[in-house]
Amino acid sequence: MSLHRTGPGIITIDDKYSLPGGIKALLSNYDIDGDTPKQEHLDFLNTRVAPLLVSHPAHIWLQGSASHSGSDQHNMDLSLRRVNKVVAHLVSRGVLMGQIQPSAVGETMAMSGVNEDQRDRAVAVLVLGVAPSPPPPPPRPVIPATPTSTVFRIRMLGGLGGGSFGLAADQLYFQIWDHRNSLTCFYQYTGGGLGRSVRLPLSVTMRGPWNEFTTTGPISVNQFGGAARFTTAGGGNWTSNHLNMMGLPPGLATVPRSMPINTGFTMGIGASTTVGDLIIFNGTPWPFTGP
Repeated sequence: MSLHRTGPGIITIDDKYSLPGGIKALLSNYDIDGDTPKQEHLDFLNTRVAPLLVSHPAHIWLQGSASHSGSDQHNMDLSLRRVNKVVAHLVSRGVLMGQIQPSAVGETMAMSGVNEDQRDRAVAVLVLGVAPSPPPPPPRPVIPATPTSTVFRIRMLGGLGGGSFGLAADQLYFQIWDHRNSLTCFYQYTGGGLGRSVRLPLSVTMRGPWNEFTTTGPISVNQFGGAARFTTAGGGNWTSNHLNMMGLPPGLATVPRSMPINTGFTMGIGASTTVGDLIIFNGTPWPFTGP
């Protein structure tokens, strides 16, 4: 193959991705057999990407790709050179290497049946800022004793899932509500395990609806911390999710033990199962009467 000029670089921003401090875009229309970012790509990296990363606790995922033209090995090497030049440019602008996670897929995800498509000659960009936090709680009252119940509701407030090379990690936020006693607590789940994703190795899940569940005996809303397992599969509005709380007090369990949970829209497609800890944010429950 030989270098063929294709005109200005194209930047396509995914407007459906709206988390604060983040951006999702495709830098495309690289020259055929070319690995150098075009001026339009560099301007976008300088003005929209680097400011989100420099001096901020944010991370960026990059994925280089190539069209069908050329051999498989040639296109894998070409997509790797493309993503490495973007990495080098970001580092020159002050981004730390520890913030960057590059990858290359060659022509494996190229448009079917089309030798040359400007969207295939590209580097995909995903910047993620600080993970979403639970909403600010109301002032905490002094509660002499925490009431117990066997009927609760749970919802996911938001979550991040990522992985590569068959490994997976989750950071999820949940709210559990004892609606009979009008009390609530917030929990963070962090776990690692096995998984597989499609295209970018990261998924973002938005806030979901309330899910009813029961327990085999009375328990307070602040006693759900401890070991847990989270399993998920799918993407968009079509996901299957199960949470198994394995750290409940002796003799207690949820019904069912592995609870199905409806979540919000998931930006990403894949499947994973992770084991970790469900950690409570507020040891003393807050009053809560519903959304």
